Amino acid sequence: MQNIAPKRVISRRANQLYTIAFLIGSGGVFLIALGVLMLLVPLDKPAFPSYPLYELVRGVFVGIGIMLLIGAVVLVARAATFRKDNDLAMETGRYLEPVLDNHFTYIRNINKRQIGYVDAALVGPPGVMVFRIVGNTGAYINEGANWLKRASSGEWVPAGFSPTREDIADIRKVREYLVKRGVGDVPIFGMVVFTPDPQRVGLTTRSPEIPVTHLINLYPALQNGYLSAPPLDANQVAVITRSLLS
Repeated sequence: MQNIAPKRVISRRANQLYTIAFLIGSGGVFLIALGVLMLLVPLDKPAFPSYPLYELVRGVFVGIGIMLLIGAVVLVARAATFRKDNDLAMETGRYLEPVLDNHFTYIRNINKRQIGYVDAALVGPPGVMVFRIVGNTGAYINEGANWLKRASSGEWVPAGFSPTREDIADIRKVREYLVKRGVGDVPIFGMVVFTPDPQRVGLTTRSPEIPVTHLINLYPALQNGYLSAPPLDANQVAVITRSLLS
């Protein structure tokens, strides 16, 4: 099995920070522009009693805008310090390398404008398997697309995230991308993988929308679904691989 990453590699956390920084920076630019516009095209006059308040509002807009821009720069700088590769995706790839042959390509850290960020995808004769790889520890219950986590009090509370929904969204985006590349008639599967030792992660599933597994059980989980699917044409597999790597 080939275990590779696209030319443009970026971690999920870095991608999230860049997105947040863009939104914050855009808000800062908007507020500064609004403050400048209020200076160039004043809606109030110094002779009016409300003018000091008008000046205060304008100054607040500019001040907040500058602070938002500074915050955006800090976030970009922080994102740039993250590792370029995803340790969890690399660990999953190392697990799969000995058990899959060269008909399969494991692609880490897919990051495209048309797709967004995907932890990893396995491309082979059965089609495409889109992974959402999780490093969290604790006890979890997954029912459908909903996730609960056992709190320190022993109560089950919303986990605050749903790798199932994230994987479903990734599958949809990968499918749309491949359709645009002319290879839309492709089976696309999904799976949530927890990398920590099972002693550190308790998983209970009830009619999950996406299969969930520990990393050490990943190959048997693939055998139960993905690996048993009818094979695709080798040329089609090659086109899919090139599309996700380009």
